[in-house]
Amino acid sequence: MRLFDTLRRESVTALGGVLSGFWGTIEEQVRLEALAGHDYSGAQDDRMAVMALGHRALDLATRYRESLEREFDAWRKPAVVRTGDKSLSLMSEGELEIHLAGQHTQELLDHQFLHPLEQLEERLQALAGALGVEGKRPNPVRPEAAVAAFVELFGAEDLTRGLRPLVFNQFDKRLPEVLGDLYEKLNEMLESAGFGFQSGGGARGARGRGAAGGASAGTSAGGGVGGDAAAGSAQGDAGWVPDGGLVEHSGSGTGIAGGASGPGSPMGPTAGGMAAGRGGMGVPADGGIGASIAGSALHAAAAEGRPPRYRDVVREQLAHWRAAGAGEAAAAAAGEQDAEGWAEDARVLRTEDLLNVAQILQGDDAGQYARALAAADARELSRVMREAILGGVRQLGFDADATHFSVDEEDAIDLVGMLFSSISDANDLEDRARDFFGRLVVPYLKVALTDDSMFNRRSHPARRLLDVLTEACDGNAGQTPQDRETLDSAERAVDRVVEEYDEDQAIFELAASELRDQLEQQRRRSDLAEKRAAEAIHGRERLQQARAHAADLVASRLSGRPLTAAVAQFIDQHWRHHLTQAWLRDGAGSSRHHEAIALGDAMVQVDADAAQGRGRVVAEQLLALQVPLGECYSSCGMDATTARDAMARIISALGLPDSPRRAHRAEAVDDDPPGGADDAAALSGLQLAGGTDTLEFDPEMAARMRRLRVGQGLRLTDEDGHESAARIAWISPLTGRFLVVNRRGVRKMVVSPEELTALVAAGRVSVRSTDAPFDEAMRQVWQQLNPKQRAAGGD
Repeated sequence: MRLFDTLRRESVTALGGVLSGFWGTIEEQVRLEALAGHDYSGAQDDRMAVMALGHRALDLATRYRESLEREFDAWRKPAVVRTGDKSLSLMSEGELEIHLAGQHTQELLDHQFLHPLEQLEERLQALAGALGVEGKRPNPVRPEAAVAAFVELFGAEDLTRGLRPLVFNQFDKRLPEVLGDLYEKLNEMLESAGFGFQSGGGARGARGRGAAGGASAGTSAGGGVGGDAAAGSAQGDAGWVPDGGLVEHSGSGTGIAGGASGPGSPMGPTAGGMAAGRGGMGVPADGGIGASIAGSALHAAAAEGRPPRYRDVVREQLAHWRAAGAGEAAAAAAGEQDAEGWAEDARVLRTEDLLNVAQILQGDDAGQYARALAAADARELSRVMREAILGGVRQLGFDADATHFSVDEEDAIDLVGMLFSSISDANDLEDRARDFFGRLVVPYLKVALTDDSMFNRRSHPARRLLDVLTEACDGNAGQTPQDRETLDSAERAVDRVVEEYDEDQAIFELAASELRDQLEQQRRRSDLAEKRAAEAIHGRERLQQARAHAADLVASRLSGRPLTAAVAQFIDQHWRHHLTQAWLRDGAGSSRHHEAIALGDAMVQVDADAAQGRGRVVAEQLLALQVPLGECYSSCGMDATTARDAMARIISALGLPDSPRRAHRAEAVDDDPPGGADDAAALSGLQLAGGTDTLEFDPEMAARMRRLRVGQGLRLTDEDGHESAARIAWISPLTGRFLVVNRRGVRKMVVSPEELTALVAAGRVSVRSTDAPFDEAMRQVWQQLNPKQRAAGGD
C-alpha cells in the first residue's frame, strides 16, 4: 500500500506541474498574436478570456489534481458504472471543438507512449494482484486520464475560438515531456519493488543508462531514431496542422501529406526496424556480425512477446544501412570484417578505451570536423571521427591497424556523425557556427557511448543544448552587435562543455540555460523587429492599394471626356494625390473620401458647363469649390501662392468657351514605392517559379495556402540544396501575403499564397509544423537509415 501511495503522490505532483505557469504563457502568446494580427476585436476577446482563466488558475489546478486523484481511487476501489449521457448531439459547438481537440491529443499520446504504457500497465497489474485488487483496471496515469481531466476544466464559453488552439497547443507541448519522465520513473519504481520486468533496457556495461531511454522512447516528439512505434508520425501531428494539410514536395508533383513524418510515412520504426522485429523479417546474409546481433535481438524480443528495445531497433537499422552500402566509407575506415566475425589478430576497442581516446581528443583542434560539416572534406563526418579515434589509439600505444570497433561503438559513431551532419544540412550555419558544432562532436560521442537515451529522450540535457545552440546560430552571420553578442554567448556555452565535460551531464544543462537566457533577450528584440517589419509592409500595401484605387477613379473621369489641359492636369495630379491621402487617412467609404471624389466630379462638370458657355453657373460652382480646392492643394503640399496660381490657370481656361479641349490619358504611376519591391526572389537564394507575373500554380493548392496561419512552420531550400527553418510571422489583412522570418525573427521573404504555392511545387519550400532542431535532425537520420526511404530514393 505504501508503494501505491508513493506512485499516486509522484504522479499527481508531476502531472499537476503541467499547469504551473500555464496561463501566464498563454497570456503572453495572446499578446504577441495581437501585435502580429489584424483582428483587434478578436484579440481583445482572447485577452479577456485568458485573463479570466488566469484569475481562476488556482481553482483550475485544484480541480485538475482532484480529477487525477479520482483515477487512482477508481483503480484501487471497485469501478463505478457511469450513466451520464455524453452524446455529441447534446454538445454546443464550443464544447464539441474542445472535446475533439482533447481526443486528438489523446490519440497522439497513446501512440507516442505505446511501449512505456505497455510496461507500466503490466507492472500495475502485478501490483494490483499483490494488493488484492480484482479485475483489470484502467491505468490511472494513461494519457486519456490526463487529457480528460484537462478538458473537463472548461465550459463552452471559457475558450474563445482564437484562444482554443493556443491552449491545446501549449498543453500538447507540455504534457508529453512530463508523461515521458513520469512513465520512466514509475517503471523504475515498480521494477525496483519487484513487479514485472524491465523491457525498456537497462545498464549495459560501461554504458550506464545507455538503453534506459528505451522506456521513455515516446518522450521524443521529434521521432528520434528508434523511438516508439509511432514516434515518427507523432511529431508531425503534435504541432499545429494547417486546415488544408501539410504540403511536401515530391518528384511527381505537389501533394498534401501529414508532414515529413505524417501518418503512413516510412519514417518511424514501424516502417522499418520495428516491423522487422515483430514480423520476423530476415536479416540479409551479407549483413555481417552487426546484422546478426541485431536480428537475434529483435527475434528474441518477438519470442518473449515484448516490444523491441530502443537499442535493438536502432542496431538493426544501422546494420542494414551498412550492409546496403550506405556506410561503405565508414566500414572501410573501421577495418575489414570476414563472414565469421573479426580477424583472429584483431583487437576490439573497449568502451572504456574509446572513452579515454575521446577524452584526449576533446581538447584537440576540431577543424577537421567543421570541414566535414561544411562539405569541404570529401569524407563523411563519421569517417573523419573514426580516423581521429584511431589516431588517438596510436597515442595510447596500440596498433591502430589491428584495432576495430565493437558494434556498439560503431553505432554510436555513426549516429553522432549523422546527427551533426543533419543539423548542419538542415540549418543556415556560417563558418563560425560550424566550428562550434565541430568542437562538440567528441563530447557528444562520449554521451552516446555512455547514455544513448539522448537520441530518443526529449528532456535529455545534451539534446536541449543542441536545440538552443542551433537556434542561436541558425541564420546568424553576426551582422549586428546583438547577433555578435548571441554568437559570443554560444561560444562560451561550447567552451564550457569542451573544457568541463567528463561524466556529469549537468554541464550541458547549465550551458543550455545560460545560452537560453541570452536567446530570450534576442527573442524580445526579434518580436519587436517582426512587428516593425509587418507595420512597414502593411503601410506599403495600404499605399499601393490607395494609389490603385485613385488611379481607377482618375482613369474613369478622364476616359472619353474632352477637357481643358488645366482641368485634366488637376484631375491627373492634384486630385489623384488628394484621393490617395483621403483613402489612407480616413479609409475608403469615409465622408472625407466621398468629399474628395465629389470634388473631382464637380471639376469635370464645371469644365463641361464652361464648354457650353454657361458662365454664371461656372462662376457659382468655382466659388463653391474654393474651400474643397484649398484642402486638395494643401494635401498636395502646396503653399498658398502656388495654390492661387494653380487656381488662376483653371479659371483662365474655363473663362473662355472656345478653349481647346481633348481627351486625355492618365499618366502611368509605379504602384510600388521606392524600396518596396518584393524580396522573395532576393532572399535566401530563392527564386520565384517562372520569374514573371504570370505564375503557374495549382489553384486548389493556392486555396490551401491561403488558409495557413501565423506561426506555421516552413522549410526553405536554397539553390545548393541546404534547408533552413522559417515560419509565417504575419499575414497581410489587405493582400493575404505572408511575412516569412527565420528562427531569429529576421525577414526572409514576403510572398503571396500563389507565389508560395509555386515555390512549394518547385521544391524550394515545404510547409510543416515547426520542429525542434534536434527533432528535425533525427528525422533526417531516420530517413537515411530506413530501408523503404532508401528504396524510394533509388538507393
